[in-house]
Amino acid sequence: MKLLIIEAPGKLKKLQPMMKKLRPGEDWQVVASGGHIRDLPARGQDDSMITTGVRKNYRPVYEILDKSAKAVRTIKAAAKQASEIYLATDPDREGESISWHIQQVLGVKTYKRITFNEITLKRVEEALANPRQIDLNRVASQECRRVLDRLVGYLVTQELRRLMGKPTSAGRVQSPAVFLVVLREREIRNFQVVNHFGVRLNFMAMNQDSAWNAEWQPVPDFASKDFPYVQDANLAQLVASTRNVVVESCEDRKAERHPPAPFISSTLQQAASNALKWDPDKTMQVAQRLYEQGVITYHRTDNPNVPDEAMEDILTVANVLGVTAVDTRRTFKAAEGAQEGHPAITPTHWSDRSAGENDDELALYKLIWVRALASQLEAAVFEVRTLKLLAVGPGGKTLRFTATGETLCHPGWRKLQKGDDTDEDKDTEANNPVPALSPKQILTVHTGELLQKKTQPPSRYTKASLIKEMERRGIGRPSTFASILKNITSKGLIEEKSRKLVPASLGEETIAKLEGFFSFVELDFTREVERDLDKIAQGQDTYGAVVARLHSRLEEELSQQRGMPSVPMASATRSVPAGEIYSCPKCNQPLARRHKKGDGGYDFWGCTGFKANGCKVSFPTLNGKPNFDKPRGV
Repeated sequence: MKLLIIEAPGKLKKLQPMMKKLRPGEDWQVVASGGHIRDLPARGQDDSMITTGVRKNYRPVYEILDKSAKAVRTIKAAAKQASEIYLATDPDREGESISWHIQQVLGVKTYKRITFNEITLKRVEEALANPRQIDLNRVASQECRRVLDRLVGYLVTQELRRLMGKPTSAGRVQSPAVFLVVLREREIRNFQVVNHFGVRLNFMAMNQDSAWNAEWQPVPDFASKDFPYVQDANLAQLVASTRNVVVESCEDRKAERHPPAPFISSTLQQAASNALKWDPDKTMQVAQRLYEQGVITYHRTDNPNVPDEAMEDILTVANVLGVTAVDTRRTFKAAEGAQEGHPAITPTHWSDRSAGENDDELALYKLIWVRALASQLEAAVFEVRTLKLLAVGPGGKTLRFTATGETLCHPGWRKLQKGDDTDEDKDTEANNPVPALSPKQILTVHTGELLQKKTQPPSRYTKASLIKEMERRGIGRPSTFASILKNITSKGLIEEKSRKLVPASLGEETIAKLEGFFSFVELDFTREVERDLDKIAQGQDTYGAVVARLHSRLEEELSQQRGMPSVPMASATRSVPAGEIYSCPKCNQPLARRHKKGDGGYDFWGCTGFKANGCKVSFPTLNGKPNFDKPRGV
């Protein structure tokens, strides 16, 4: 029997029968790990450790996750019967790490590591024909990320709780994400509104069947580039009373608009947020199901390009649909630091215009299919006309007006994006139908409008726009955006109001304690760490060196914070040690030590959330600390 170990249980339905087609006559068993089977322990520490799960020599301590115990037993039993073991976890660093953990738990030296970006007969066959060994550099990179997250998360969170007396938390990636939201809120609070005026002149076509307009350009005659606002209402009213203008120039040109790139993880989450009103977490869950069904390629990617070999299928589908594909594959530039290990998110069968087993899956598949196919279609072409007009204004100064209109003359990729309900007549109507005029021609103004305007503060982030900003700044990776947002909202650091993200008071206070002390909250720091992790994956740096450097910096920064006075937890007792805060594993509230000497005495650690939420979790005391091995009331 040959054993194929995959990551997601949802793939079993597709892969088990597929193996019979690929290898008729062979006995194959397919089992799933359900994701990671081991992780750093959540609690428990001794003198050999820097913090929970990380020894002083920086070696991590792993334990099998409770949720994975059954899967591990199944994998071990199957491995004992197998003549060959294929590790087919996902093709990213997390997947590489999961394969290594499985190999370590099984204790096997002989195995075959395979990956496929799509669950199709062709790709799985290619993977089986090209096995390799586990890439230990990629495993080390993932392990480094996990250990750094633990060092920051546990050491800094403990210190923050001591200082603030509140159950807050910090994270290597979550804190910069919160910081972005806090910075935007500060910009909004400090924004100074500028009230100003504009002018629009309205004209009628000679046959009186259409109207067009031109806008006043006060720079450079009445305003400057540094302050391009007119605040004199009387001046603006005089400009609006202009009744005759002369044509300075009329310019016609064609403008091409190219399609957007196929989806990567971040842009898929943004598009689904805007078009379907979904949370990023839901988007990735639905995408996971589509991937497991074999209808889309791997959905955790930062590469915005389709592979060369897809062009033949794209050309075939384009011909059937009556749209024109480009002759040479159109490529798109990936973001700085992108790993580009996997192609963009595309359908696996380009001719399938619809796929999925429920409404959510059908909706997301349609977004993916349209975006991917449109990326390789001809550009849309617009005819653009720009008219510049002049008049004499107050004090003999020149008044300048500009009118711009455009008409779609060749829809290109927009025809596909519009879908089957495209009203081509409406689509080709001009936006502001500016007529063709000759220089020095004099026009009569139909009406003039005084426009009251005011500058707008920057918009609060939505989940979609925060993901876009995080990607731009190199904060997080394709596989982490959704979990970061879920993390910072569920912990009460950020709130969502009318789909806008605002910092909660806990989030603002937390950032205030981190800012100026800890470099990991700085927006460029995360990008630097990602570069270090990439170097480890490429064999250009080592796990130990990167962790040691960053831990040393973290300890220096912690030493500054440790010199500051602490604030007692609002719900804790005086018996909580000043430098050590333990959290309840059930509700995450602080634990407090309660003890009394003498007859009828007691000594235990109880959850301080008892009055607020009724939590009855407690632990006996061992060497002055909670004995987490003997919980009560969990």
